Amino acid sequence: MDYIDTSPFVRLTDSEFDYFVQFVRNRYGIDLSQKRRLIEARLAGELKTYGFTSYDQYIALLKANPSSDKIENFINKITTNYSYFNREMEHYDYLINTVIPAFTQAKKSSIKIWSAGCSTGEEPYNIAMAIDTALGMKRSLWNVSVTATDVSTRALAAAKKGEYPEGELKDMPEAWRNSYMTKLPNGNYQVKESIQRAVTFSQFNLMDPFPQKQYDVIFCRNVMIYFKQPTSQEVIKKFFQSTIAGGYLFIGHSETISRLDNQYTYIRPSIYQKAKKP
Repeated sequence: MDYIDTSPFVRLTDSEFDYFVQFVRNRYGIDLSQKRRLIEARLAGELKTYGFTSYDQYIALLKANPSSDKIENFINKITTNYSYFNREMEHYDYLINTVIPAFTQAKKSSIKIWSAGCSTGEEPYNIAMAIDTALGMKRSLWNVSVTATDVSTRALAAAKKGEYPEGELKDMPEAWRNSYMTKLPNGNYQVKESIQRAVTFSQFNLMDPFPQKQYDVIFCRNVMIYFKQPTSQEVIKKFFQSTIAGGYLFIGHSETISRLDNQYTYIRPSIYQKAKKP
């Protein structure tokens, strides 16, 4: 009996699949080599929109428009944006109880943080909340800047809006919810303006050259799990150059960095520090 493919999606040929894997890896560092069905599912709507019957037609469209909204729409479709408030809360606790007190003791009055791969904004807003909590009455004396970047313009649009369903706040401490969120008539919650003012969102691809800026703390959590190890190592090297002496790097709990292949000092699982100058 012949096999009948009942899938609603157009199937990728091997050459089409290889093209998408190489294109995304080379341009964005993301490894899709085990995501064949994901590609088919997420691009099915694109084929329908353009009336295409094969991925070769869609690939030709992308090649003909290398710097266009079509490429932007493609990466919006293919990337995974999953986040929620107070994910891996231990990092915010460390920021509150260790990092900010150390900076205060060092007589700092400003802090620059980079949330790389910020998705829909929960992480950078949480960072701003943690800093506000740590500084308390002294917050007005500090210049706090949280730079939040992501490759997905769709995720960034949601982040800038700062509005979230109640389920997103299930792990948020009640004190934070009361202080930093406003319940809207539609049942969603809005990040308060005082927190939004501290965060700046912009599109950035971690495969591109990094800007000539240095940060006190860099968060890049649950992003490098989508990279091959050589790509992750290159990104870590660039993060190191963008970290001030004595600054910190936070990665996801499910991620690891080879202690032999990076210049950061290991502090504890998922937290690293750039050694202070003698």
